[in-house]
Amino acid sequence: MTTDKKRLFRLPQPISTWLGRTKVRRFLWATLFFALNLAILSWHFIPERVTLELGQVSPVDIRSHRYLTFQDAEATERKRQEAAFAVQDVYELNKEILNDNLQQISSQYKKVIGVIINDNLTQEEKITTLNSLGMPLSESTWAEIIEMELVKIQALETQTKIIVESVFANGINIDTLDFATERIAAEVDLLNLPSAYRQLMKGILKAVELKPNLVYNPIATEERRREVRDKVEEVNVIIQKDEKIVSAGEVLTQRHIDILTWLGYKNNTSPLVTIGGLILFLGLMMFLIAIFLRHYRKDLYRNEKYLVLLMLLSLITVIFSKLIFSINLSGTLARAEQVGHMIPVAAGSMLIAILLDIRLAVFMTGIFAILVGLITEQIPFVVTALTSGLMGVYGVSYLNQRSDLAKTGLYIALANIVSVGAMGILYNYEWSVFIMAVAFAVGNGILSAVLTIGFLPYLESAFGITTSVRLLELSNPNHPLLKRLLLEAPGTYHHSILVGNLGEAAADTIGADSLLVRAGAYFHDIGKIKRPYFFVENQVAGENPHDKIAAPLSTLIITSHVKDGVELAKEHGVPQAIIDLIAQHHGNSLVKYFYHKAKETEKEDTFKEEDFRYDAPKPQTKEAALILLADTVEAAVRSLKEPTPGKIEGMVRNLIKDRLNDGQLDECDLTFKDLDKIANTFVRVLNSILHSRIEYPESVLKAMEKKKKGEKNVAHNDQPTTSGETTPPVGS
Repeated sequence: MTTDKKRLFRLPQPISTWLGRTKVRRFLWATLFFALNLAILSWHFIPERVTLELGQVSPVDIRSHRYLTFQDAEATERKRQEAAFAVQDVYELNKEILNDNLQQISSQYKKVIGVIINDNLTQEEKITTLNSLGMPLSESTWAEIIEMELVKIQALETQTKIIVESVFANGINIDTLDFATERIAAEVDLLNLPSAYRQLMKGILKAVELKPNLVYNPIATEERRREVRDKVEEVNVIIQKDEKIVSAGEVLTQRHIDILTWLGYKNNTSPLVTIGGLILFLGLMMFLIAIFLRHYRKDLYRNEKYLVLLMLLSLITVIFSKLIFSINLSGTLARAEQVGHMIPVAAGSMLIAILLDIRLAVFMTGIFAILVGLITEQIPFVVTALTSGLMGVYGVSYLNQRSDLAKTGLYIALANIVSVGAMGILYNYEWSVFIMAVAFAVGNGILSAVLTIGFLPYLESAFGITTSVRLLELSNPNHPLLKRLLLEAPGTYHHSILVGNLGEAAADTIGADSLLVRAGAYFHDIGKIKRPYFFVENQVAGENPHDKIAAPLSTLIITSHVKDGVELAKEHGVPQAIIDLIAQHHGNSLVKYFYHKAKETEKEDTFKEEDFRYDAPKPQTKEAALILLADTVEAAVRSLKEPTPGKIEGMVRNLIKDRLNDGQLDECDLTFKDLDKIANTFVRVLNSILHSRIEYPESVLKAMEKKKKGEKNVAHNDQPTTSGETTPPVGS
């Protein structure tokens, strides 16, 4: 039945072969990632359509699905018209009109004088003629004026012009002409002159048709109004996320229609246009990521597992960004909007830094910040995302244990507070808004740390990635397997520690993963726990069990510790990266001691050289090769009776050369330059561990013993002994 099911769901051979190609699978994963991100962002950018029209009653509340700022053309035009209307008409001072007014006054005075000096007219005829000039004065007034000297009349003319000039000096328009005429009459009344004189001046002014000397300039007026209109700024309307646009039962006005159009509810543009823009944007982002990986981390680009993990972390970050920003909070919209400061970009950045690569995490932080800007459309949230992400990457770059993630969360919170403070100053946050923003910024650090701590172990397990944190945990002597190794095979435990020291030091010199090498070295011989006393480092004074068994059986027991170690590691949940090092730490090398023993005790046609080799893969990585070499060197050099620097270096280089000639390093990417660095490091470390103590001459030893006895005899005396003996140098 099971076989039938397998056949039923088996893909055709061409499709199976096609899907088996790495490039095809990589393309399919990228397509899936692209489609999911497109769906999330489309949900954000393409709101539900509204079919209501101008003048209709809305049956439901309509709220803004996002933050929006747009220019209100209608309000702007209305504001500009109001500003233009407030501009006063432009009038220009016309000196010719004032001169014409003064000329009329002079002409009128000349007519009066002409009548007065006409001797052909009787007084009654003169009064009748003067009245006809438009100056209806009483007969007594005219009689008095007729008797006036001409000089006085000319003086009155001058005074009249002075008054008119002073009133018209600043300009008089048509609207103020009556007021100006009244003012001139009042000025005349204030003169200290006989009544007849004042009556003559006022009569002259009444007879003269004064004209306003301020003339309306339509061109200048329109120019000034245009300038004022141009200075009026655009009216920007800010719509907060979740702000109510139309209430249920409310009649839609043109303003409602405009806002709904700007928000996209009544956008006549096809959704395909918006989707096209999103496709271009996401395509650009994925192109930049691909360029970065191919240029800086080709190993990640070529590894399907790592690419899927990167896509998953990016998708999770986008989803959390959208979900967090969609949270509806009570209070004013300005305060509720600050939830954008809580978007946990740092969680995605930290997980990428821990699981994949720190440089990639820095780059992806920039990508995430751009996505936050696209979703929130607000610069302050972009700054917070960038700040928190970079601080998170910095924090985990010095990660020693999982509890350090909590400290990193604190660092993120502090950095975010500074970031929000800067944004608050630049954008003039109110205190209530600022406090809310700070609260969310601090929450960002806490949430990012919690998400990282929560996701990390599951991602480690699901993708088989051994992080630096996991390696540090494995290197803890309290690990159950290491405790068993210490108790059941103490010699092997000590050997493993030394191999770890050698391998870690060499890894640092060639740029390998020193943490992985150290942890792998600690576990590489755990298979010896099953039969510890068959290995020389665990044998105490007594019989060697190999003396009583045949060489092939001894070889089987010795080589089986690799398989036993792999099984023990799997039972205890040790990561695959360490299991691979356990399996490869001997390669398929020859167990020379028992091979030569067999040649001496067995017939050569009864065994083959392959029977005395480890049945295991050769080292595939630099780290596995380092453990193989460190394991070989440490065990061999420890057997030296007099480990001088020269002997140590000679043995180290011979052993490395032997493993190279045996083909054990053929499948890893070590270079000859790396091997030279490794040899130099091994020699330096081994010399510091196995340095010889100074061997003192017999006479010196006797002198030291004599001095020791002398010190005991004078122990009760406060004065030091002066034996004249010198203390020999103490060797380390």
